Amino acid sequence: MNFHKFTIATLVALTLATTTSMLAQSQAASHVVNTGPLERLLGLGTYRQPSAAAAVRPVPDAVALGLATAKVYHFASADYPGSSMSLVLDENNTTVVGFSDLGGFTLRFGIYQVPRVPGSTGSLLTGINTTGEIVGIYFDLSGNQHGFLDNAGTFTTLDIGGGGTTTPFDINDSGEIVGYYMDASSVSHGFSTLDGGATYTIFDVPGATLTQAAGINSSGTISGLWIDSKSVNHGFLYSGGIFTSIDFPTATGTTVIGINDSNEVAGYYTDAAKVNHGFVYSAGNFNQVDVAGASATQLTRIKNKGQITGIYTDSNSEQHGLTGR
Repeated sequence: MNFHKFTIATLVALTLATTTSMLAQSQAASHVVNTGPLERLLGLGTYRQPSAAAAVRPVPDAVALGLATAKVYHFASADYPGSSMSLVLDENNTTVVGFSDLGGFTLRFGIYQVPRVPGSTGSLLTGINTTGEIVGIYFDLSGNQHGFLDNAGTFTTLDIGGGGTTTPFDINDSGEIVGYYMDASSVSHGFSTLDGGATYTIFDVPGATLTQAAGINSSGTISGLWIDSKSVNHGFLYSGGIFTSIDFPTATGTTVIGINDSNEVAGYYTDAAKVNHGFVYSAGNFNQVDVAGASATQLTRIKNKGQITGIYTDSNSEQHGLTGR
Protein backbone atom coordinates (compact mmCIF):
# COMPACT_ATOMS: atom_id res chain seq x y z
CA MET A 1 0.00 0.00 0.00
CA ASN A 2 1.43 3.42 -0.96
CA PHE A 3 0.42 5.70 1.88
CA HIS A 4 1.74 8.80 0.13
CA LYS A 5 -0.96 8.60 -2.57
CA PHE A 6 -3.86 9.13 -0.17
CA THR A 7 -5.67 12.45 -0.01
CA ILE A 8 -6.82 13.85 3.32
CA ALA A 9 -10.42 12.90 2.48
CA THR A 10 -9.36 9.32 1.74
CA LEU A 11 -7.47 9.18 5.02
CA VAL A 12 -10.46 10.41 6.97
CA ALA A 13 -12.67 7.82 5.31
CA LEU A 14 -10.12 5.09 6.01
CA THR A 15 -9.87 6.19 9.64
CA LEU A 16 -13.62 5.90 10.07
CA ALA A 17 -13.69 2.54 8.30
CA THR A 18 -10.79 0.92 10.16
CA THR A 19 -10.85 2.88 13.46
CA THR A 20 -7.14 3.41 12.93
CA SER A 21 -5.78 6.95 13.18
CA MET A 22 -3.98 7.87 9.97
CA LEU A 23 -2.84 11.43 10.38
CA ALA A 24 -2.57 13.96 7.56
CA GLN A 25 -0.96 17.37 7.50
CA SER A 26 -0.71 20.30 5.16
CA GLN A 27 1.85 23.04 5.64
CA ALA A 28 1.38 24.62 2.23
CA ALA A 29 -1.70 24.80 0.06
CA SER A 30 0.06 23.01 -2.80
CA HIS A 31 1.61 20.25 -0.69
CA VAL A 32 -0.54 17.74 1.15
CA VAL A 33 1.68 15.55 3.29
CA ASN A 34 0.35 12.14 4.17
CA THR A 35 1.63 10.86 7.49
CA GLY A 36 0.09 7.45 6.97
CA PRO A 37 3.35 5.66 7.77
CA LEU A 38 2.94 6.91 11.32
CA GLU A 39 -0.03 4.64 11.84
CA ARG A 40 2.79 2.15 12.33
CA LEU A 41 4.46 4.51 14.78
CA LEU A 42 3.91 2.27 17.77
CA GLY A 43 0.15 2.51 17.36
CA LEU A 44 0.15 6.00 18.88
CA GLY A 45 -3.06 7.89 18.37
CA THR A 46 -4.97 4.69 17.65
CA TYR A 47 -8.37 4.74 19.28
CA ARG A 48 -10.91 1.96 18.93
CA GLN A 49 -14.42 2.49 20.20
CA PRO A 50 -15.31 -0.71 22.07
CA SER A 51 -18.09 -2.74 20.46
CA ALA A 52 -21.40 -3.11 22.28
CA ALA A 53 -20.40 -6.64 23.26
CA ALA A 54 -16.95 -5.58 24.45
CA ALA A 55 -18.41 -2.69 26.45
CA VAL A 56 -20.34 -5.06 28.72
CA ARG A 57 -17.80 -7.88 28.74
CA PRO A 58 -15.99 -8.37 32.07
CA VAL A 59 -12.44 -7.06 31.67
CA PRO A 60 -9.70 -8.32 34.01
CA ASP A 61 -8.52 -5.39 36.12
CA ALA A 62 -4.84 -5.68 36.99
CA VAL A 63 -5.20 -3.06 39.74
CA ALA A 64 -8.17 -4.83 41.36
CA LEU A 65 -6.31 -8.14 41.10
CA GLY A 66 -3.30 -6.67 42.87
CA LEU A 67 -1.04 -7.10 39.83
CA ALA A 68 -0.54 -3.37 39.35
CA THR A 69 -1.12 -0.15 41.25
CA ALA A 70 -2.83 3.02 40.06
CA LYS A 71 -0.77 6.19 39.94
CA VAL A 72 -2.28 9.67 39.77
CA TYR A 73 -0.60 12.60 38.02
CA HIS A 74 -1.49 16.24 37.59
CA PHE A 75 -2.13 16.45 33.84
CA ALA A 76 -2.08 19.35 31.42
CA SER A 77 -3.23 19.30 27.80
CA ALA A 78 -0.97 20.45 24.95
CA ASP A 79 -3.02 21.15 21.84
CA TYR A 80 -1.51 22.87 18.82
CA PRO A 81 -3.76 25.86 17.97
CA GLY A 82 -6.28 25.09 15.23
CA SER A 83 -5.55 21.36 15.15
CA SER A 84 -8.11 18.59 15.53
CA MET A 85 -5.68 16.28 17.36
CA SER A 86 -2.32 16.63 19.09
CA LEU A 87 0.24 14.20 20.46
CA VAL A 88 3.18 14.97 22.76
CA LEU A 89 6.15 12.66 22.14
CA ASP A 90 8.82 14.07 24.45
CA GLU A 91 10.07 17.00 26.50
CA ASN A 92 13.22 18.28 28.15
CA ASN A 93 13.43 20.91 30.89
CA THR A 94 12.05 23.70 28.69
CA THR A 95 10.63 22.32 25.45
CA VAL A 96 7.81 19.95 24.51
CA VAL A 97 7.92 18.26 21.09
CA GLY A 98 5.23 16.41 19.20
CA PHE A 99 2.91 16.67 16.27
CA SER A 100 -0.67 17.39 15.35
CA ASP A 101 -2.71 16.83 12.21
CA LEU A 102 -1.13 20.11 11.04
CA GLY A 103 2.44 18.86 11.48
CA GLY A 104 5.29 18.79 14.00
CA PHE A 105 5.52 21.42 16.73
CA THR A 106 7.53 22.59 19.70
CA LEU A 107 6.04 24.21 22.80
CA ARG A 108 8.39 26.41 24.79
CA PHE A 109 7.32 28.79 27.55
CA GLY A 110 3.74 28.69 26.31
CA ILE A 111 4.63 29.45 22.68
CA TYR A 112 4.01 26.96 19.88
CA GLN A 113 6.36 26.91 16.91
CA VAL A 114 6.62 24.80 13.74
CA PRO A 115 10.20 23.91 12.73
CA ARG A 116 10.96 24.00 9.02
CA VAL A 117 13.20 21.26 7.66
CA PRO A 118 14.90 22.56 4.48
CA GLY A 119 13.58 20.91 1.31
CA SER A 120 10.57 19.39 3.04
CA THR A 121 6.82 19.68 2.76
CA GLY A 122 6.36 18.91 6.42
CA SER A 123 7.89 17.24 9.46
CA LEU A 124 6.98 15.48 12.69
CA LEU A 125 9.05 15.59 15.87
CA THR A 126 9.59 12.45 17.92
CA GLY A 127 12.36 13.04 20.47
CA ILE A 128 14.48 15.67 22.22
CA ASN A 129 17.45 15.43 24.59
CA THR A 130 18.55 17.69 27.44
CA THR A 131 20.69 19.91 25.19
CA GLY A 132 17.83 20.44 22.73
CA GLU A 133 18.85 18.13 19.89
CA ILE A 134 15.66 16.98 18.14
CA VAL A 135 14.94 13.95 15.98
CA GLY A 136 11.97 13.27 13.76
CA ILE A 137 10.89 12.61 10.20
CA TYR A 138 10.27 14.82 7.19
CA PHE A 139 8.80 14.39 3.74
CA ASP A 140 10.70 15.63 0.71
CA LEU A 141 9.17 17.36 -2.33
CA SER A 142 8.44 13.96 -3.89
CA GLY A 143 6.62 12.75 -0.77
CA ASN A 144 9.39 10.40 0.36
CA GLN A 145 9.97 9.96 4.09
CA HIS A 146 13.36 10.57 5.74
CA GLY A 147 14.60 10.78 9.29
CA PHE A 148 16.40 13.88 10.52
CA LEU A 149 18.51 15.26 13.35
CA ASP A 150 18.15 18.96 14.23
CA ASN A 151 21.11 20.33 16.16
CA ALA A 152 20.44 24.01 16.84
CA GLY A 153 19.03 24.53 13.36
CA THR A 154 21.58 22.38 11.52
CA PHE A 155 19.70 19.49 9.92
CA THR A 156 21.15 16.08 9.09
CA THR A 157 19.17 13.56 7.06
CA LEU A 158 19.03 10.02 8.46
CA ASP A 159 18.36 7.20 6.00
CA ILE A 160 19.13 3.83 7.55
CA GLY A 161 19.44 0.47 5.84
CA GLY A 162 20.05 1.66 2.29
CA GLY A 163 16.36 1.92 1.45
CA GLY A 164 12.86 1.83 2.83
CA THR A 165 11.79 4.47 5.34
CA THR A 166 13.57 5.63 8.49
CA THR A 167 11.93 6.83 11.71
CA PRO A 168 14.34 8.11 14.40
CA PHE A 169 12.43 8.05 17.66
CA ASP A 170 14.72 9.13 20.50
CA ILE A 171 18.12 10.68 21.20
CA ASN A 172 20.02 10.54 24.49
CA ASP A 173 22.43 13.12 25.89
CA SER A 174 25.40 11.37 24.27
CA GLY A 175 23.79 11.88 20.86
CA GLU A 176 22.91 8.21 20.35
CA ILE A 177 19.79 7.93 18.21
CA VAL A 178 17.42 4.98 18.10
CA GLY A 179 14.39 4.23 15.98
CA TYR A 180 13.32 1.85 13.28
CA TYR A 181 13.48 1.50 9.54
CA MET A 182 11.11 -0.33 7.26
CA ASP A 183 12.79 -2.43 4.59
CA ALA A 184 11.61 -3.09 1.03
CA SER A 185 9.38 -5.90 2.32
CA SER A 186 7.68 -3.50 4.78
CA VAL A 187 9.29 -5.20 7.79
CA SER A 188 10.41 -2.89 10.62
CA HIS A 189 13.83 -3.32 12.27
CA GLY A 190 15.31 -1.45 15.22
CA PHE A 191 18.45 0.65 14.76
CA SER A 192 20.88 2.73 16.78
CA THR A 193 23.51 5.21 15.61
CA LEU A 194 26.09 7.33 17.41
CA ASP A 195 27.25 9.41 14.45
CA GLY A 196 24.13 10.76 12.82
CA GLY A 197 23.57 7.72 10.65
CA ALA A 198 27.05 7.47 9.10
CA THR A 199 27.32 4.07 10.79
CA TYR A 200 24.57 2.18 12.55
CA THR A 201 23.55 -1.08 14.18
CA ILE A 202 20.39 -2.92 13.13
CA PHE A 203 18.73 -5.35 15.51
CA ASP A 204 15.62 -7.49 15.86
CA VAL A 205 14.08 -9.19 18.88
CA PRO A 206 14.55 -12.97 18.33
CA GLY A 207 11.36 -14.46 16.88
CA ALA A 208 9.82 -11.05 16.17
CA THR A 209 7.96 -10.22 12.97
CA LEU A 210 8.49 -6.50 13.72
CA THR A 211 10.92 -4.61 15.96
CA GLN A 212 10.70 -0.88 16.70
CA ALA A 213 13.18 0.86 19.00
CA ALA A 214 11.53 3.82 20.72
CA GLY A 215 13.65 5.04 23.63
CA ILE A 216 17.22 5.14 24.92
CA ASN A 217 18.67 6.34 28.22
CA SER A 218 22.10 7.65 29.15
CA SER A 219 23.52 4.17 29.79
CA GLY A 220 22.46 2.99 26.33
CA THR A 221 19.55 0.77 27.42
CA ILE A 222 16.99 0.70 24.59
CA SER A 223 13.23 0.32 24.96
CA GLY A 224 10.64 -0.46 22.33
CA LEU A 225 8.03 -2.68 20.77
CA TRP A 226 8.11 -6.11 19.16
CA ILE A 227 5.35 -8.18 17.58
CA ASP A 228 5.22 -11.96 17.65
CA SER A 229 4.03 -14.47 15.04
CA LYS A 230 0.48 -14.20 16.41
CA SER A 231 0.48 -10.40 15.88
CA VAL A 232 0.60 -9.68 19.62
CA ASN A 233 2.45 -6.55 20.81
CA HIS A 234 5.10 -6.81 23.52
CA GLY A 235 7.42 -4.24 25.04
CA PHE A 236 11.15 -4.86 25.36
CA LEU A 237 14.34 -3.63 26.97
CA TYR A 238 17.64 -4.21 25.19
CA SER A 239 20.93 -3.94 27.06
CA GLY A 240 24.29 -5.68 26.69
CA GLY A 241 22.98 -7.77 23.80
CA ILE A 242 20.13 -9.17 25.91
CA PHE A 243 16.42 -8.59 25.21
CA THR A 244 13.92 -8.60 28.06
CA SER A 245 10.23 -8.74 27.16
CA ILE A 246 7.69 -6.64 29.10
CA ASP A 247 3.96 -7.42 29.24
CA PHE A 248 1.41 -5.62 31.38
CA PRO A 249 -0.62 -8.12 33.45
CA THR A 250 -3.97 -9.11 31.84
CA ALA A 251 -3.18 -7.08 28.70
CA THR A 252 -3.92 -8.26 25.17
CA GLY A 253 -1.01 -6.16 23.92
CA THR A 254 1.77 -4.05 25.45
CA THR A 255 3.78 -1.20 23.93
CA VAL A 256 6.86 0.21 25.69
CA ILE A 257 8.15 3.57 24.45
CA GLY A 258 10.20 5.82 26.75
CA ILE A 259 12.91 4.98 29.29
CA ASN A 260 14.73 7.20 31.80
CA ASP A 261 18.10 6.88 33.50
CA SER A 262 16.58 4.92 36.41
CA ASN A 263 15.32 2.32 33.89
CA GLU A 264 11.70 3.34 34.48
CA VAL A 265 9.73 2.86 31.28
CA ALA A 266 6.48 4.34 30.00
CA GLY A 267 4.02 3.11 27.41
CA TYR A 268 0.52 1.75 27.15
CA TYR A 269 -1.38 -1.50 27.09
CA THR A 270 -4.62 -2.67 25.51
CA ASP A 271 -7.24 -4.47 27.59
CA ALA A 272 -9.75 -7.12 26.53
CA ALA A 273 -12.25 -4.41 25.50
CA LYS A 274 -9.59 -2.89 23.17
CA VAL A 275 -9.18 0.18 25.40
CA ASN A 276 -5.70 1.70 25.75
CA HIS A 277 -4.30 2.58 29.18
CA GLY A 278 -1.01 4.25 30.03
CA PHE A 279 1.47 2.64 32.39
CA VAL A 280 4.83 3.11 34.06
CA TYR A 281 7.02 0.09 34.80
CA SER A 282 10.02 -0.13 37.11
CA ALA A 283 11.88 -3.09 38.65
CA GLY A 284 9.06 -5.52 38.05
CA ASN A 285 6.29 -3.21 39.28
CA PHE A 286 3.52 -1.81 37.07
CA ASN A 287 1.61 1.42 37.67
CA GLN A 288 -1.50 2.05 35.57
CA VAL A 289 -1.89 5.67 34.49
CA ASP A 290 -5.18 6.99 33.08
CA VAL A 291 -6.35 10.55 32.54
CA ALA A 292 -9.54 10.96 34.60
CA GLY A 293 -12.62 10.87 32.35
CA ALA A 294 -10.64 9.85 29.27
CA SER A 295 -11.72 6.97 27.07
CA ALA A 296 -8.09 6.08 26.27
CA THR A 297 -4.61 7.06 27.49
CA GLN A 298 -1.19 6.37 25.93
CA LEU A 299 2.13 7.41 27.47
CA THR A 300 5.23 8.12 25.40
CA ARG A 301 7.99 9.13 27.86
CA ILE A 302 8.98 9.21 31.49
CA LYS A 303 11.81 11.60 32.29
CA ASN A 304 14.42 11.54 35.04
CA LYS A 305 12.31 13.69 37.37
CA GLY A 306 9.23 11.57 36.73
CA GLN A 307 7.49 13.79 34.17
CA ILE A 308 5.39 11.94 31.60
CA THR A 309 4.08 12.77 28.14
CA GLY A 310 1.60 11.21 25.76
CA ILE A 311 -1.90 11.45 24.33
CA TYR A 312 -5.43 10.93 25.63
CA THR A 313 -8.84 10.62 24.04
CA ASP A 314 -11.66 12.53 25.73
CA SER A 315 -15.34 11.58 26.04
CA ASN A 316 -16.03 13.26 22.67
CA SER A 317 -13.38 11.06 20.97
CA GLU A 318 -11.09 14.08 20.54
CA GLN A 319 -7.37 13.50 21.06
CA HIS A 320 -5.10 15.77 23.07
CA GLY A 321 -1.40 15.85 23.83
CA LEU A 322 -0.62 15.51 27.52
CA THR A 323 2.08 16.28 30.01
CA GLY A 324 2.00 15.01 33.59
CA ARG A 325 3.76 15.66 36.84
